[in-house]
Amino acid sequence: MKYSDLFVLTQNIKLNLGNQETKAQKKLLKIYEKLKPYLDEYQAQIDEIRLDFASIDDKGNVIVDEKGNYKYSKEELKKFNKAFKELEAKEFDYKPIEVINKEGLAPYWFLEGWVSGVEFEKPQEEEL
Repeated sequence: MKYSDLFVLTQNIKLNLGNQETKAQKKLLKIYEKLKPYLDEYQAQIDEIRLDFASIDDKGNVIVDEKGNYKYSKEELKKFNKAFKELEAKEFDYKPIEVINKEGLAPYWFLEGWVSGVEFEKPQEEEL
């Protein structure tokens, strides 16, 4: 799996979580929690890239703006963006989450490949 795919998956899960009123939504939350270590690793790598390319003063201190965000020179920002895109395309080892009670998960087709044991209902494509 790629980190960009992980990002899309987690966004889809968040959009469908609601207030965890249904059993399926509660299962989505559990799946999200099992993805957390992968998300944390992804975020740690993003943070490292941000720091690697941040501007520094003559004493080697990172320069931040009034909101506490790192500042970047034009050249460093280009390098940062390139490194970020490379990270998004980077593949990581992933073992699909085994779902024992698959009831209610069939409509959540975006989980395909991320979980095992569920037959998903593919959305019908509309012709334009």
